[in-house]
Amino acid sequence: MPGETDTDALGPYPRVLVVAARFDLVTGGGITLTNLFRGWPRDRMAAAVWHSCEVDPPPCGRQYRLGADELRLLLPLGRLVPGTRVRSVPDLPFTMPAVARTTIGPVGPPKAGLASRAKRAAYAGIDRLGGVDAVRSVRCSRGLLEWVRDVRPQLIYAQPGSLGMTRFAQELAERLALPVAVHVMDDWPSVIFERGLLAPRLRVAADRSFRALIARSAATLAISRPMADEYERRYGGEWQVFHNPVDVARWAAERREDRSWSGTFRIVYAGRVGLGIGPSIVDVCRAVQDLGREGRPVRLEVFTPSVAQAEELHLGSFGGVAVHEAVADEKMPATLAGADLLVLPYDFAGRAARFACLSYPTKAPAYMATGTPTLVYAPREHALALDAREKDWACVVDTPGVDGLVTAIRGLMDDASLRDRLVEKAVATCEAEHDDRVVRERFRAALARAAER
Repeated sequence: MPGETDTDALGPYPRVLVVAARFDLVTGGGITLTNLFRGWPRDRMAAAVWHSCEVDPPPCGRQYRLGADELRLLLPLGRLVPGTRVRSVPDLPFTMPAVARTTIGPVGPPKAGLASRAKRAAYAGIDRLGGVDAVRSVRCSRGLLEWVRDVRPQLIYAQPGSLGMTRFAQELAERLALPVAVHVMDDWPSVIFERGLLAPRLRVAADRSFRALIARSAATLAISRPMADEYERRYGGEWQVFHNPVDVARWAAERREDRSWSGTFRIVYAGRVGLGIGPSIVDVCRAVQDLGREGRPVRLEVFTPSVAQAEELHLGSFGGVAVHEAVADEKMPATLAGADLLVLPYDFAGRAARFACLSYPTKAPAYMATGTPTLVYAPREHALALDAREKDWACVVDTPGVDGLVTAIRGLMDDASLRDRLVEKAVATCEAEHDDRVVRERFRAALARAAER
């Protein structure tokens, strides 16, 4: 192994450099990253990221903020892409922002004014070309390379999700002769560059670059078993499965033991709204409204960091539905355990559905641990629906339509034994497969093996 590793009861921890990923407690990738690396010695982990770590205390000991030094403009329009003028900062101090950057909605073109109209036209031009990767690329700057050499990592851990970051991870690994562990959260290679004048060329470049990164990787990690199986077929090699683990003891302390209900049957969804969770969450709102019109005492509470997107979908306009800001991480166990039913909706059609089909939601293991029954509304072939149906830990509605949801919710309201059976299976599945102590040790061992290659 290049260099030394610390040892403890669990074995060696290689020095890891995290790229193309960020630590936070809001996004699925950020939560998964934070929980998988929880307990890793801080002096043996650093990150090269676009946004500062948003976890306190920070999991890593050092961070480099990627910025203008790492960007190369391919066309003048690239200057308009957010972040182009942000300064690169080696050893950026760890400070929590007043408003988490990860809770802010997607950046789009300005909406008013003469200058804004010009910028909107420029944004439209970037989109017609094929997107951000058509006008700028990401590269290793001299300052970044000097900083990484001072960090002395033994392994690069990357969550690539674009052509630019795939090429960046590969260039960094090649320039420093380091092994790479690649972790894929969503099936972005299947949906990238579907439109734009340069889309055909960019799509070929993305596939070629991703395959090249996979070929030189010392470990390839997938977010779900269906993704691992598909990627082994598509790209070859062995793919290990790692998704978000949960602190079973922490969630057990708030676990709901009595699943009877009285008054109003309270359904909760906690998570983002937007790409892949749009029409599906609207269907759930409609089902709740229809049940209310039947005289059923039911209410849906949506807790989301994507309040603007929820407003665009008019979720709060449905009868029996209320939209709230996201719940703080420390309050999540009690919030979920206080519901009578939890819902996990995913869209059935379009690019977003294909993007998420092989994904496994970050929140699913936490839902299992709450003691509250879960309703999964997702396509039959979605990794989540496959898992829930196979292990019987949730009620699954795998055909689109409000009628199926109404029937399922009505059945869960009326059948106490069904609620109890689903919870029993969910808790058992969580403890057997998602215990953070077990999953993190497997993860540590996988990265230690990769660092030795």
